[in-house]
Formats: sequence, structure tokens, C-alpha cells
Amino acid sequence: MAPSAAADVLAGLVIGGQGEFPRELDAAWLVAGSLCVYHGGMVLNDWVDRDADAQLGRDRPLPRGEISAAAAGTAALVLFAAALALCALVSWRALSWMSGVVALVVTYDVLGRGAWVGPVLLGACRAANLGLGLFYVATLAPDPLRVAPPNAALLLSLYGAYTACASRIARLEDVEDERAIGSTPRWALLACATLLVSVAFVAGPRSGFSAPDAAALALALLGALGLFREALRRGAWSRADCGRATGAALRRLLVFTACAVLAARTHSLDGWLVASAILAGFALSAGLRRLFPPT
Repeated sequence: MAPSAAADVLAGLVIGGQGEFPRELDAAWLVAGSLCVYHGGMVLNDWVDRDADAQLGRDRPLPRGEISAAAAGTAALVLFAAALALCALVSWRALSWMSGVVALVVTYDVLGRGAWVGPVLLGACRAANLGLGLFYVATLAPDPLRVAPPNAALLLSLYGAYTACASRIARLEDVEDERAIGSTPRWALLACATLLVSVAFVAGPRSGFSAPDAAALALALLGALGLFREALRRGAWSRADCGRATGAALRRLLVFTACAVLAARTHSLDGWLVASAILAGFALSAGLRRLFPPT
């Protein structure tokens, strides 16, 4: 879901900029840094899991011997270093924030096991990635304004919780959680749907009902509808069902961030353009899932 990693920062930049996208080149370094740390985390995750993947016969490059463990480990380190270097071009504060993101990603890859430890860590990673853009104008820019965006902590909490619930379903897809599937995917999807609708009401200050509010609510309801339908399907859940549900929830990370941009009262053209660009990534993600699994 590389499009959603870039969308996190783009959305945060607009929300933190009170509807205006920063005109400085520094903002581009943040997006590039986010993509580097995202892909570095993916490589490190496969490097950590290489022995288990080989035992379980998973069809991945490392257990197939197409890429050496040394090359994969080096690639992860280079990508993490690139992420830090790009943020260092912005400010020492941006470098400090990205250092925290990298630490979270490494902790998730190395220690993110179990039914809830991994999902919670992943939720923290994605919330911190959104925060990279969200706090740029107020804190991380070379000359910060020290004006924190409204409801920033609540928005990050909702995004982290959404990601954690989606990741909880993914644990059941990959047989890492050996307990019976039961109703866990159903309630996790319902939680995702509820969190998605909630963002339309909390991402920005409330004073009347505007066109961006209406667009955010309509988009959130449309995205939540698919999750509700998937959650309320009849019959017992299989591992394949969990995989399909995981993909649906992860693709809606883009809907979540687009809703957040619109709900933040982005009356300027910047907000509408960024929200549209994020939603274009939804179609890109749908196409990519035909080549790569969503998890």
C-alpha cells in the first residue's frame, strides 16, 4: 500500500496547513522520506521472517533464493538511512520525528508478533507517518508557526485504531494467530467502518455544515458501506475471507485520509486537489493488488 503511505503525509500537510498545501520544497522531502521508510520496513519484515517463510513454503523472493539475505538487509538499511537523510534536509525536528518513525517500524518488524502487539505497533507506525505531515507547519518546518492543527491527537488516534483493526484481520489471514477465527473479522470490520465515518466529524472544527463536510461524510459513508457489507456476510469465516476483508480495509486507508482532508474545512483548491489525488491512489491500489497481495 505504498500509495497510502504517501497519502498519509500529503493529507497531513494540508490539514496541518489549515487547508493550504505548503509551497516549500521541504514538503516533498517528507513524502519521499515516508516512501523510503515504508519500503524499508517491507524489506526488513521479509528479512526477519525469511526462515519462517521458508518453513511455511511462502512464495517470497528470500525463501526462493532470488535475493540474498545480505542484500535484503543492506537494502533495508539504505532505505532507512535515505528516509532520515531526506528529513534532515527539512530540519533537525523533522529528522527527530522520522527517527521515531523508523524506530517504530523496526520495532514492529522485529517484535510485532501476537494477536494485538503487532496490530497496535502497526497502528502507531501509520499514525506517526500521518503526523509527519500533520505537524510540519506547526513544528517540523524550518520556521515553524507553532500553531497545532485542531483535533490533531484525536485524528492520529482514530487513524492508528483503524490501522490496528485492519491489521488484526490480517493476522488471521496468515495463520499467525492459531486461535479459531470466530467473529473477530466481523467486529474488526465494523470497528473500521465506524472509525471511518467518525473521521468526517472530528478532523476539523465544527461550526456549521459546509460543502467539504458534506463531501467528507458522503465519502466516508460510501467507504464504510462496503466494510459493513463485508462484515455482515453470512457463514463462517475462512482464511481466504480474512484476506479479502484485509484488502478492503487497507484500501480504505486512502478513503480515510481523503475524508480527513475534506473534513478539515479545506475551502481552498489545495484541499480538493489533494483529496482527489489521494482517491486516485485507491484505483492504483486496486490495480496493484492483482500483482501483489495487499499484506
